[in-house]
Amino acid sequence: EEERDDVRNKWHIIVEGVDIPPPIKTFREMKFPKPIIDELTRKGIARPTPIQIQGLPVILSGRDIIGIAFTGSGKSLTFVLPMIMAAMMEEHRMPLEGGEGPVGLILCPSRELARQTHEVIEGFTVELAKQGMAQMRIMLCIGGVDSREQSDIVRNAGVHMVTATPGRLKDLLHKKRMNLDICKYLCMDEADRMVDLGFEDDIRDMLDELDAKALLGDFRGAPARDVEALVKAV
Repeated sequence: EEERDDVRNKWHIIVEGVDIPPPIKTFREMKFPKPIIDELTRKGIARPTPIQIQGLPVILSGRDIIGIAFTGSGKSLTFVLPMIMAAMMEEHRMPLEGGEGPVGLILCPSRELARQTHEVIEGFTVELAKQGMAQMRIMLCIGGVDSREQSDIVRNAGVHMVTATPGRLKDLLHKKRMNLDICKYLCMDEADRMVDLGFEDDIRDMLDELDAKALLGDFRGAPARDVEALVKAV
């Protein structure tokens, strides 16, 4: 316990909760597969940032989390990497078929942020496929992208991971072109901005479709009481 506190104090990590998993100082100690480590190396990422040191072990252990860290602190990898691992485990357990998925879902407040996050995910899935470990199908659901093309991906082969804006996701769910029946992982990136933009009701409607056992993550740059109330109500 003293060693855990030393690590947290060194990196100015503040935690709240019960039986919080210990911080882990390297990606290798977190047991990520070789393609993930190789892609991190290609990106020039040698060691975890403070939010990753504590956030990754929490999510990988199956715990819900509200993560607060400044822009550029590495929040995206903190929720992207566990989602990829969850999708890989599900594919290994029972391969997805047409009409199924997603296993993992990331909600973003803007098209630009959703596209950036999707590209991060794509880098890892390409490396996983290249090294013969897994074929992960991913999808970007934002305005300006043909929704029929998106629907075809789900219908024909199933999709493992989706990055979406609330409005487009709501549209696809309403038209029954996608469902959240097997979604096990949800992250709301910058949930405070989504609430400020008027998406709270859309988010609540979407959360109603989630399995109660789905893992939930909320990552943002500053505390927001109204958002914490929304997350804790799930």
